[in-house]
Amino acid sequence: MPANQKPRIHQLVICVNVFVRKDGKYLMLKRSSGKTYAPDVVHPIGGKIEPDEAPFLAAQREVLEEAGIKIKNMRLEAVVLELKPYKTTEGNWLIFHFTADYDSGDKSETDEGELILLDAKEILDQKLFPSVREIIGHILDPDDGTVFATFEHDWEGKIIQKTKRIDICPV
Repeated sequence: MPANQKPRIHQLVICVNVFVRKDGKYLMLKRSSGKTYAPDVVHPIGGKIEPDEAPFLAAQREVLEEAGIKIKNMRLEAVVLELKPYKTTEGNWLIFHFTADYDSGDKSETDEGELILLDAKEILDQKLFPSVREIIGHILDPDDGTVFATFEHDWEGKIIQKTKRIDICPV
């Protein structure tokens, strides 16, 4: 690239999501029906990474803030690039999906929605974000490695193009 040209810079919202295992189930968040975007969608606990915050620490913080619990044995399960996922934002989203075990604390209330415990089969039967639906089997399979995927969305939030294969780094 020539020295006097503006470099191409990503416009990314960077997030973490955590599927928390407890008593053979996963603690998930059923988003409030009052949410503007994706009401009633079941989703792992998570949120945006703060400036200068590492994804691993952001995942721990988000679970503590939203669910009131501490986690342990975190494992990176997927890294997903969402291209144009929301018509209300110009940037793309980079999402780090983790699994973790419940460690301590009592589940608290959250303004984001209702915290619910679901087994793997029950999760598959829920209304999920499209990209999560595409990779959920890999995330919940402890024998799979880390998934890397890219999904492009239309103005309705539906996936219109995705990688022809989902890349997995073996365990």
